[in-house]
Amino acid sequence: MVIPESMVAEVRKATEILRAFTMTKAESGIDMMIPPDIISSAKGIAILSVIKAGFLFSARAGAGLVVARLNDGTWSSPSAIGTGGMGAGLQIGVEQADHVFILNSDQAVNAFMVGSNVTLGTNLSVVSTAPADVFERTTLAASVFVLYSRFRTHSPMQ
Repeated sequence: MVIPESMVAEVRKATEILRAFTMTKAESGIDMMIPPDIISSAKGIAILSVIKAGFLFSARAGAGLVVARLNDGTWSSPSAIGTGGMGAGLQIGVEQADHVFILNSDQAVNAFMVGSNVTLGTNLSVVSTAPADVFERTTLAASVFVLYSRFRTHSPMQ
C-alpha cells in the first residue's frame, strides 16, 4: 500500500521492502540485492513506496520513512516522509515502485529529514507493455547516496 497509514504500518511496509532488497540471490531469484556492508556503513536509510498513474497527464504519490545512524552506532526512530508530483507527456499505465536510498553522508540524511523540497525537471522513461518487475540501481556520487529501486508496471496495452 502506497497511501500513508499509521506509523506502525509504515514501519511494517518499510521492513518488507528492505527485506526484499536484502535477500540472497537464492531466496529472491534475482541478481539485485543490497550488500550487507553497504547498509552497515550507511549514515541513514530512506525507504519510499511510490505509485504513478497516467494517461497523457500523470500523478504520483508515495510515502515511507527515513532512519539515521546515531553517534553510538544505533539507529534513530523512524521519521515519516512523502512525495508527490504531476507530469504530462506521452504516457499510459500504472507504475508502482519501491525505493531504498542508502544515505552515505550527513547532508544526504538531512535532505530527507529537514523541511520540504520542491524539484522541477524532466524525466524520460520507457515502460514495457506487459506487467513486469524491474530492478535498478542508481548511484549519484556514491559518497552521497545509492538508490535501489524495484518497479512493477501495468499497462492497458497488453
